Amino acid sequence: MATLSIEKEPYMTSSTAANPESCHTCRLSQDLELLRRTTLLAGIGLDIVKLFAYLSIRRAYQAGDLLIEQNQKADKAFILINGTLDVSVHHRDKDIRLQPLKEDDFFGELALLAAFDWFFSVRAVTDVEVLIIHRRSFQKILEKFPSHKDMLIERVIQLRVDRLVRQTSFMLDKFLSADEPPVISLI
Repeated sequence: MATLSIEKEPYMTSSTAANPESCHTCRLSQDLELLRRTTLLAGIGLDIVKLFAYLSIRRAYQAGDLLIEQNQKADKAFILINGTLDVSVHHRDKDIRLQPLKEDDFFGELALLAAFDWFFSVRAVTDVEVLIIHRRSFQKILEKFPSHKDMLIERVIQLRVDRLVRQTSFMLDKFLSADEPPVISLI
């Protein structure tokens, strides 16, 4: 059901077309700056961020493409570079929209820590570009920089907690804006 993604060279210009090495360096530099702004890596040593930039994969998806498919193996996290995504879950034969994602959002972070199947899907609303970090790359970085392991794991968990708060708020807003919200008992 997932559609094929297309890798592209987003920063290719007439000056870099003649020198692909220069284009690769430019992409790494842009990825480095993007990663330095993320909650996960803000304030972390440059050597660690450089390694993340080197091990990450930049990928483009078209509007309508699935980036994550519910019930498939989870083994990577994503940073949305540009475009818009929707997070949804298939439940009782219905697709339920959980949350929109926007530029600079980091998602799928739990896949960096554990093996499981995705419990949600993510679909491109517009054409998008993402930076992908695979679990094995994340684990290699933790092995290389063990003094940062606890802090990086804590930041991944905090990213998930923050998104859960946003998702809950989004769902409650949808629930409360319905014409006649159903009565719910939490007891």
